[in-house]
Amino acid sequence: MTAWRAVLIVLCWGFLAVSAFAEQDASPEAQELARLSFASGQFDQIITQAAKVGVLPVKTAIEGRLGRQLSEDELRRLTEVFTRVFKEGIPQSDYEDNLAGQLSRYYSLQELRELVTFYRTPLGMKALRFTSAVRDDNALMVQRLMASRQAQLIERFNAEFAREFPKLSEELQRKSRQ
Repeated sequence: MTAWRAVLIVLCWGFLAVSAFAEQDASPEAQELARLSFASGQFDQIITQAAKVGVLPVKTAIEGRLGRQLSEDELRRLTEVFTRVFKEGIPQSDYEDNLAGQLSRYYSLQELRELVTFYRTPLGMKALRFTSAVRDDNALMVQRLMASRQAQLIERFNAEFAREFPKLSEELQRKSRQ
């Protein structure tokens, strides 16, 4: 049950973080840019990615309690549950308000106007539409690279960890021998 509580805490922090950073007095230009940014399925893709990350500790906890790995179907359905919870728990308008607040902090009013003008053009709309596809393609490429170099990365991490945390490393080694 501890893992479930941890996940609930993470979800609550996520909900609070979005609402805490939202700035209701963001300029109309920032609000428009935020709306444009979440167009073309961007919101759904963000929620789907958040669910894939959020489900990992629960998956690990369930597998530990079951003593087996979840099937692909079980994992897919569990991820779908997380996706529904995220979508229902934080409406798109909250994400847009948060993004508008961030944009207002980093861009001048004139820059926001120019960005809105650009994103309303065919090229701007295309850039918005394919930004997530490019991000997803890059994420897959990183996963493939990581998988192909997993042994090297684990070996390097273990060496770096042992160098940075010698006492902790020794303690872990003693515990694993017991």
